[in-house]
Amino acid sequence: MKNLHFARSLGLVCIVGAAVQIIYGLLSIPFPFYDPNTYYGWDEALWAVATIGMIGGALGLLALDAGRPRWLAAIGAALSVLGNLMRIVAAVLHITAPANADSYVPLILISILLMVLGMGMLGVSTLLGRQLRGWHAWMPLLAGACPLVILPTFSINLPLHFILLGLWGIPWLLVGYVVFSFATKQEPTMPGKAPAVVR
Repeated sequence: MKNLHFARSLGLVCIVGAAVQIIYGLLSIPFPFYDPNTYYGWDEALWAVATIGMIGGALGLLALDAGRPRWLAAIGAALSVLGNLMRIVAAVLHITAPANADSYVPLILISILLMVLGMGMLGVSTLLGRQLRGWHAWMPLLAGACPLVILPTFSINLPLHFILLGLWGIPWLLVGYVVFSFATKQEPTMPGKAPAVVR
């Protein structure tokens, strides 16, 4: 039961972070985050909050114990959290020392790699666990795969890139909903009674 309460809280963290991420994308339209001659600072702060939401989503999925094998889910969640923590460090560096922004690019790229790999493993374990059904089961994998589509747009169309970063909040919003709803609807395991399945 403690894990279910913890998972519900993490699901809410993910939902809040995803909402901030969507707002981030919308704000990138009137405020060109991609303009090297313009420094805001608060944009990176918003992204750090969104990243905390991603951490909540990954840990929430792990707390549900819906992934199988468990070791695959645990490693996936750990890699995802590590990648997101690295991105938060990059955000802090951007805010405190914006003049060195270019030097933080390798850190950001490594953080993306770890997050994609981690969410990929966590997403596969969730599918193998078969405790989530339908679109619920596919959300973790979708959230982790989105950067593979978003990242190339950085070199093609910067305004589009930042809008897509905001839209990436939608699958994370759904991940948060899945974690929260599964934890809420799951009944305590009793002799002869199986937990509820979220469809």
